[in-house]
Amino acid sequence: MTNNFGHPEPKQGVRITWRGIVLIIIGFLLALFAVQNLDTAQVSFLGMDFEIFVWVIVTVSFLLGMLLGGAVRGTARKLRKPKIQN
Repeated sequence: MTNNFGHPEPKQGVRITWRGIVLIIIGFLLALFAVQNLDTAQVSFLGMDFEIFVWVIVTVSFLLGMLLGGAVRGTARKLRKPKIQN
């Protein structure tokens, strides 16, 4: 793309925030854990017994923790917002 003066616009680079770096590190560590823990574990839940990979248990637990933590954080933010009086 060019601007009105015929010069190309500077490219917009991808900016990685500290949260992005933390997510990359956590993702790398989860992948490393998955590769090193390919064993299965016996799980009993609500009367059902089944075998599942250890890395699946850890990954699902991590994702549920993130989801629930985000829900709690979002709810806390809504509760902290001051109510506007008319």
